[in-house]
Amino acid sequence: MSRNLRLSVFALAAVAALLLLVFGAFGIDRALHADEVLRNVSVGESDLSGMKLEEAQAALQAHEDELVTTPALFQLNDATLTLDPETVGFFVDEQTGAAAAMNVGRSGSIFQQFGWWWNHLATDEVLNLPVGLDSEAFASVAAEWSKEHIADPPFDGAITVDGITPVAEYPRAGRRVDVDSAAATVLQSLATTDRETATLEITSATPALTDDDVDQALRTAEKMLSGPVVLSRRDPPIAITFTIEDLAGALVSIVITNSDPTLEVGFDPDEVEAIIAPLRSEVELPPVEASFKINDDGTVSVVPGQPGTLIDPVLTTAVLEGAALGSSRQGDLPFQDGADPEFTTEEAEALEIKHLVSRFTTYHSCCESRVDNIQLFADIVDGTLVKPGDSVSLNDLVGQRTEERGFKPAGTIIRGKIVDTIGGGVSQFATTFYNAVFWGGYEDITHKAHSYYFSRYPEGIEATISWPAPNLEFRNNRDSGILIRTSHTDTSITVSFYGNNGDRSVIGEQSGGITRITVSSEGDGTGYIVEAQVSDRYSYTEPSVEYTANAALKPEDEKVTEKGRQGWTVSVTRTITNADGTVDEESWPVRYRAQPREVQVHPCMLPANHPAYVAECPVEETTTTTGSTTTSTSAATTTTTAGG
Repeated sequence: MSRNLRLSVFALAAVAALLLLVFGAFGIDRALHADEVLRNVSVGESDLSGMKLEEAQAALQAHEDELVTTPALFQLNDATLTLDPETVGFFVDEQTGAAAAMNVGRSGSIFQQFGWWWNHLATDEVLNLPVGLDSEAFASVAAEWSKEHIADPPFDGAITVDGITPVAEYPRAGRRVDVDSAAATVLQSLATTDRETATLEITSATPALTDDDVDQALRTAEKMLSGPVVLSRRDPPIAITFTIEDLAGALVSIVITNSDPTLEVGFDPDEVEAIIAPLRSEVELPPVEASFKINDDGTVSVVPGQPGTLIDPVLTTAVLEGAALGSSRQGDLPFQDGADPEFTTEEAEALEIKHLVSRFTTYHSCCESRVDNIQLFADIVDGTLVKPGDSVSLNDLVGQRTEERGFKPAGTIIRGKIVDTIGGGVSQFATTFYNAVFWGGYEDITHKAHSYYFSRYPEGIEATISWPAPNLEFRNNRDSGILIRTSHTDTSITVSFYGNNGDRSVIGEQSGGITRITVSSEGDGTGYIVEAQVSDRYSYTEPSVEYTANAALKPEDEKVTEKGRQGWTVSVTRTITNADGTVDEESWPVRYRAQPREVQVHPCMLPANHPAYVAECPVEETTTTTGSTTTSTSAATTTTTAGG
């Protein structure tokens, strides 16, 4: 063998050995990390390298906690807006993010996987953090921003009245927050902890109507106000004259937005109602609505309704509009004999509300502002009827909590802190209500557990509520209706659901940190059975430490204002066994955050990056007195440095 040939053989052998070594290292590395995220893989700002799937999900959950509890700033015109991420339903999809991280470097052929491994020995693969928000909640927030901080919103036009003369208000273009662009900007900001103030885009918006549309509506309004209108009937003999002043006070214009927008002119039924109201006591007998009576044994009886005689303001308004555009300016008063109640006996009976299905009670201390809020909230909900297939949103049902409506300031969890807000504390009602839904076997559309665990609520089976979010909504997925009744004492709140479950009734309460569920009646065997299980706690998280300055403290002292506590997760499983033997089961995790430990220290003992930190600690001077001579040691001889 020649010398050159030997050298070639040695070179090929060396290359082969090197390739075997590299491929061997690749194989060993893959075997060692078979069920872990590969090296140098991050999702957003979270390095998930070497984590198992559950660990990766927990890391992303911890990152979500940080993102959700940190407000973001946005610039709109000259205003700086602060956004609480929870207000727009911001969330991180931990499962999707962890699964994507696990898949990185494992797709394609073995050679493609080797190529990825080789290329990422020293470089990072950073995946986008999968985030989202509640589009409806964000649209509401964007609309409020536009209303409060943009001076020239678009105007579609209107007809107003000056005295008895209709006046045209012509359309004008304007500006508003660009919702789609703003949503993308908000998501991009909320997905990172290093948040700078982001600018929201404003877009121009054109009116839906033209000047010609308004002019046409003006001509209609002028005709409608050209003289008085008389509506009458013979039996009973009655006539109502609507003067020009009456008609002018009731005139309204409404923009109808569809494929061919128009400006419609008519009369306001409420104003028409005010005009005819003085006659009602003379000619009407109001109908009596059907209702329900709760019997002492928990059964429900229908109290029949009764028909009445009514002047319908909506029908009257329609007739009035037609007469105002007619040549005679007269019309027949739509007086209804024997008008049925809006809720009839037949409708009540058709709901098949027979007995107590579920009831739950929670307890609280007496005589606090939150108790007033809870009771007012409960009184608004009391008596609500839910037809089969219908859903109930507590926020839609009760509306915004304001001082004018009687709500008071009380504690609410905002960004991990308990602060007073108007209507705070009503989450106790939400939890009580949710348990009635849960144990009644009704469909949970949306609910959110508290950020922190409170022992006065059933662990895992509880809910919080605030305005406008989070919300609590359920659907009546049964064949019978639901009558919701609430009651309260100075120290308790109770929610009862009446319907039809074959006479089977469940009663529960949360007292002294213990949940008690009792089946007060097993029924006739035609109903469904609701059972539940809450797992042991897992995925514990430790509390962080938050320092605040207290200049009254000595450097060596500290004051603990909140001890802090662990966070954890439990899994809730609800099983519904139907009368035919089929079983419906659903499970979901409920995660409670760790509550930070809060400590007050002297400013010189704060972490150096704390905004209230001061570098020098105060010096304690020592005075020694002997006879009439007083000697003070200098600061240099008496100073003890922090941590010394």
